[in-house]
Amino acid sequence: MTLPDGPWLNIGSGPSNPEPWINIDASWQARLAGRRWLAAVVRRVTGRDVGHWPNGLRHRDIRRGLGFADNAVAAVYASHVIEHLYRDEAVAFLREARRVLKPGGVCRIVAPDAQAIVSWYLSHRAEGPHPDTSSSDLLMDLLMLRPRTAPGRAGPLRWLLHADGLNAHKWMYDADGLTAVMHEAGFAGAEAKNYLDSAIPRDGLERVEAPDRVCNGAGVCVEARK
Repeated sequence: MTLPDGPWLNIGSGPSNPEPWINIDASWQARLAGRRWLAAVVRRVTGRDVGHWPNGLRHRDIRRGLGFADNAVAAVYASHVIEHLYRDEAVAFLREARRVLKPGGVCRIVAPDAQAIVSWYLSHRAEGPHPDTSSSDLLMDLLMLRPRTAPGRAGPLRWLLHADGLNAHKWMYDADGLTAVMHEAGFAGAEAKNYLDSAIPRDGLERVEAPDRVCNGAGVCVEARK
């Protein structure tokens, strides 16, 4: 079964703008892409390197919806995005993805694999104390649930870095957990997939799906049709 006609959305694109995808990111880098004068002001005020992301990226906080009509989109792809949402926000995002998808459209979600992370932690913990960090600190670093240090003093840089609340991981998934939230959002046929194993045409998917985000325990992928 081929995809219906319609736009392909790449959610959480980062500094990448491949065709034929509509590339969407919540980062301030995406907001400042193509706005040279505003980027120059932010660089001067914060000392942070901004304004170098390519033109054409769309800035959007997906917690406020995707901005498309019902049954308007052919594919929704999000890699290493959903873990930055609280679980209820993740379900709301997936319901929104289902709303904008056309019948037969595809939603494909990639997230860090909690099972692989915990398995790696347990196997290395069994080897004995790590010389540089405790095992629990190592696990927290792998999960990225919180930074090691509290935010610094108030100021424009702190506001810029933390205003959207999307920096840290909020909820982690294994294949069963990711399938469960997709089912909860209304995707009845959600199932785990391998790298580039998809109803989305390979020549388009390989422009956004990176092997180091999926393969060798780096991520778990679940896909469903509307």
